[in-house]
Amino acid sequence: MVKFKSNYILLGDIVVMIEIKNIMDSNEKSKITNYILRELPEWFGIEESIVEYVEEVKQYDFYGAYNQEEVMGFISIKYNNKYTAEVYLIGILKEYQNNHIGRRLIEVAEEVLIKNKIKLFMVKTLGESHPDENYKITREFYKKLGFYPLEEIKEIWGESNPCLIMVKTL
Repeated sequence: MVKFKSNYILLGDIVVMIEIKNIMDSNEKSKITNYILRELPEWFGIEESIVEYVEEVKQYDFYGAYNQEEVMGFISIKYNNKYTAEVYLIGILKEYQNNHIGRRLIEVAEEVLIKNKIKLFMVKTLGESHPDENYKITREFYKKLGFYPLEEIKEIWGESNPCLIMVKTL
């Protein structure tokens, strides 16, 4: 298990240390993903969706954020080819959102991708036409981290929910 540098964050009025670890074990990936996705809103609350995503993340690079032994969040990275990779899935438990954990997970992913000579980092989210506030916050989060909208495509989520591809050159 590869360990990355630790960080301190403020939770309420308590300072806690987070540690980002590369998770290799597929059972551990499943356990973490199941636990966090059940806590997230909307379509991740659909049982079939959770099962589908848990099976998918087993195949990809996976990094967990921990406060001692307690998992706080994760990111999985899918390599598309030798030049591009994408955030396949990222999840932060509700009580830890807005504490820069997602930012640190993206930074760790970028460090790994740069080491692997990946040139383009991508993420898919719902486009501007989707009215949900969660997706607006997600798009803004990625924009703050240097991702920019590339194009909307309808092949993934259909006509009513076009997928917005956001990219960042590494």
